[in-house]
Amino acid sequence: MKIGIIGTAKAGKTTIFNTITGLDAGTGLYDQKIEPNIGTVQVLDERITHLSEIYKPKKTIYATTEFLDFPGMQENAENHEFLSAVSMNLMRTTDALMVVLRNFSEPVLDDTYGKADPLDHIRRISEEFILSDLVIAENRLEKIELGYKRGIRTPAVQIEEKAIRTIIEALGNEIPLRKITLPEEELKAVRGFQFLSLKPIMVILNSDEKNFNQNQEILDKLSALDYLPIEFAGKFEMELSRMDETEAAIFMEDIGIKESGILRVTKTAYHLLGYISFFTVGPDEVRAWTINKGDNAVTAAGKIHSDLARGFIRAETFCYADIVTHGSEKVIREKGLFRLEGKTYLVQDGDILNIRFNV
Repeated sequence: MKIGIIGTAKAGKTTIFNTITGLDAGTGLYDQKIEPNIGTVQVLDERITHLSEIYKPKKTIYATTEFLDFPGMQENAENHEFLSAVSMNLMRTTDALMVVLRNFSEPVLDDTYGKADPLDHIRRISEEFILSDLVIAENRLEKIELGYKRGIRTPAVQIEEKAIRTIIEALGNEIPLRKITLPEEELKAVRGFQFLSLKPIMVILNSDEKNFNQNQEILDKLSALDYLPIEFAGKFEMELSRMDETEAAIFMEDIGIKESGILRVTKTAYHLLGYISFFTVGPDEVRAWTINKGDNAVTAAGKIHSDLARGFIRAETFCYADIVTHGSEKVIREKGLFRLEGKTYLVQDGDILNIRFNV
């Protein structure tokens, strides 16, 4: 999973990035970057920890998430937000975007970038994505029409044209593409364009210690706009991430933070993207795998290795809750909770799989 962190200049993106990744990228007033900061973190899952305690494997492998902290969006001469073409193209490779909105005041920042206005900033970022997507869609339509004049009119191109026209109409009405529904064949035809307004978006409301937990009205308005908002006390939480767990827990309780930053972000990301986890276990390795909710057993097998999908026979399956309750696979088998599932079985969050295959 790859998540791009974006926002206006000095909104606290890199502070949030440091909080989540444990890295120490520069966050000073005059720190400027051209390339994104990149960090990879483990998706901490207590189920994997518990399974590792049961199986005592040589290796324990958690799922991972890669975060890209992009340069801040700056004002250009026409008073619009912008990012470089390089950043925009890299942003398109992400699975989801995390928009950080400044919700704190500092005299120098207020004088330089204007007062914090989270709702205005999210509006302008959305407009920037819509404009960028519209340019791509219109350019593609021109090429399709030129192809028609040259006699290139295949069924696949006609499906794509239909999708592109629907997209242009929506974007022209300032509707983000994630709010429209395209038939599966049309969505597949345009998936390669990686439209920014089609990407799932979560929002970080970056407050300070003084106003943290006092911004329900803003959070409600963001939710009403179909965003998934999470409130952070950015600078404070970056300091917390550098403390030991016991000390950090005391300060978190004082300010009303219930979970670590990385846990809140990954939970929201999994929900936003419709991801679930299944596990493989044994004396050599206990490992978490990430798939989409609704994926079948063959897809899950292919996540482990392409040969397992190609030669799939059956999936030996039981669930995490059963191993917690009964303590061993032997008891699970005795109680009839061990199952053999076929190709069409829809894998559930927390399933433990062993793939039978023959290549």
